[in-house]
Amino acid sequence: MMMKRLKRTLTAILIAALALTYQPITAFAKVYDDDADDITCSIDSDETLDFDDIEDDFLDVCDDLTDEDLDYVKFRLPDEDEGILYYDYDDDDDDDNTEVRSSRKYYNDKSPYIKRVTFVPDEDYSGTVTIKYKGYNDDDDSYSGEIKIDVDGGRKSSSDTIKYSLDYDEDYIEFDEDDFFKACKKIQHEDLDYVKFTDLPDDDDGILYYDYDDDYDDNTEVRSSRKYYYDRSSYLRKVSFIPDDDFSGTLTFKYTGYDEEGDRYTGKIRITVGDRDEKKDDREIAYKAKGRRDVVNFDEDDFSDLCDDLNDEDLDYVKFSIPSAKNGILYYNYNEGQYSSVVTSSRKYYIESSPYLGDVTFVPDDRFSGTCIIDFKGWDVDGKKFSGEVKITVGSGSINAKTITYTGKPGAGTIMKDADFNQVCRDLMGNQLNYIYFTLPSSSSGTLYYGYTQSGNYSSKVRANTKYYYGGSPYILNISFVPERSGTVSIAYTGYDVEGLSFTGTVQINSTGTSGGSTGGSTPIDTSKLISSKYFSDVDISYSWAVPYIDSLYESNIMSGATVGTSKRYNPASYVTRGEFMLILYRALNLKTSSSTGGFIDVPAGSYYYDAVMTAQALGIAQGSYNQFHPNEKITREDAMVFVQRAVNITGSTLPAGDVSGLTSFRDYSSISDYSKSAVAALVKAGIITGSDDNKIYPQGNLTRAQIAAIVYRVINE
Repeated sequence: MMMKRLKRTLTAILIAALALTYQPITAFAKVYDDDADDITCSIDSDETLDFDDIEDDFLDVCDDLTDEDLDYVKFRLPDEDEGILYYDYDDDDDDDNTEVRSSRKYYNDKSPYIKRVTFVPDEDYSGTVTIKYKGYNDDDDSYSGEIKIDVDGGRKSSSDTIKYSLDYDEDYIEFDEDDFFKACKKIQHEDLDYVKFTDLPDDDDGILYYDYDDDYDDNTEVRSSRKYYYDRSSYLRKVSFIPDDDFSGTLTFKYTGYDEEGDRYTGKIRITVGDRDEKKDDREIAYKAKGRRDVVNFDEDDFSDLCDDLNDEDLDYVKFSIPSAKNGILYYNYNEGQYSSVVTSSRKYYIESSPYLGDVTFVPDDRFSGTCIIDFKGWDVDGKKFSGEVKITVGSGSINAKTITYTGKPGAGTIMKDADFNQVCRDLMGNQLNYIYFTLPSSSSGTLYYGYTQSGNYSSKVRANTKYYYGGSPYILNISFVPERSGTVSIAYTGYDVEGLSFTGTVQINSTGTSGGSTGGSTPIDTSKLISSKYFSDVDISYSWAVPYIDSLYESNIMSGATVGTSKRYNPASYVTRGEFMLILYRALNLKTSSSTGGFIDVPAGSYYYDAVMTAQALGIAQGSYNQFHPNEKITREDAMVFVQRAVNITGSTLPAGDVSGLTSFRDYSSISDYSKSAVAALVKAGIITGSDDNKIYPQGNLTRAQIAAIVYRVINE
């Protein structure tokens, strides 16, 4: 009996030993709880997203989170109302495509591959689709992530697809760094640091260059490995796209952006290159309304003929941009004040099915007279796109502005002042200027240049049908005219205000004497010559732009100078203090109050600015901190704008509100304090404050007495 028990014991020990000997060693996989970086991208509603485009994003997310290579992912499928994930998608075979399965693994380096997955949005969907997935690295560690796809269904709001077009006789496109900044802000909710052009366009389409010079044969090509920064060298704004001579159509290529937190995202650039051998008129459909009570019914045959001319195919449908309501409204199925709907930019209007293109009508606004331009895009029956414009002339079709006059010398650059064009626009249209087109003068009379510094040194020649902007690139302020000889040259231009209303004008350059260096432009008051002050010995022709303002304010006893010996000095380059500025506003706007306050502890009674600051405090214009006004500190540009807005509003002449979001057009807009943004926007809209030549507002900068004179003059003459 004892032997049996001993035998059973030895057997148990042996089995246990064998079990220990062959027990497999298990390594437990880790589950990461940290949030993985989102993969963000955008497509138009008629596009698909191939995951081949974002494959590197999957790899980077896994590497950043786990420090290991990605093995595979599993997808949680999106709602079918948003779209469908396919594997090996073929857009020519809609009935036999394979849908992605949530239970299946999609691998980085073997079949089925992640890169062969495609997202196809539902044709009626627009918005942001979030696709959740679970990733596994080579050690089988797992984490959760999200893909966020912005589907733009023809909406006006921008996405991360940055769009440019190059028409007719334009040679190249300069990138606008603010387009990339806005895309980053929208996607990442952070400021942009730099981008990399990771997917350069095909050489047959065109080439990206850095600091391109069309007169130079050995330009520097953009490199995919190089960083191009928003606000430092190498500058993003110096990147240009130059199309191949034989290319026309649309190309799309990717870039990778990095925000100031170091997070990356992927965006696209889409460039449409028109046939540069075509004239603009070849893409124009023109109508005329004799008076404001007339309506314009669109003729579908005009659009069909244009499609046939451009694409050699039958037209399918078009989409319209929407004109400013100040011009008029596009209606569908309009008849004597009754209509089915208002035309929208996202809706397709067909040649042979409802909604019919032939039932679109333009109804001018009762107050509108002039030319209304309505851009449109058309698609032929093969799906090929083209673009054009409907030009509608209402009434006489012409609103004429007063002539802008400059003086110059043969062979010297006469600078076009953007403030002059803006002032003309505001006087005539009541709105800020948006952009202008020039009608080029004959080469025998002279040449318009962009970025001209001296003879033979310029960025490019000014081109007809190119828009030159008051507040964006390419800038009016970078344009100069170089006369060939003495005499008078008249250059016609067409301007458009911010509401899309057009007007025509003329720039007249009176050229005398012999050749010389670059000359300045005009002022809104006296544009016929460079002038010196009648009163101040230190305000000579170098301050010609400010002379009318300084002399006018002196004559009105708003600003004064100091007598030194036998001469009177204005000290135009001296900075203005907060106390001095408040005194100038006090005099200029005749501020008065019967109320009183305790006063600021650092504004002593008897000081020359005491009454002005006390009045401003009582009216709510001067709002110091800790009961101090700091009257002897130099006033900043943004504080001056805040004081001006408050003061003007109190006098009853309210400044119209500006577009705060539009301040992003200034390269240093991030330096504008939150408390001053509405004031800055209002004064910019009113044309009282303009940006510098390098498109900055310099909110923290200080103001000189010459600059203050210009601002105050504009305020009281607004």
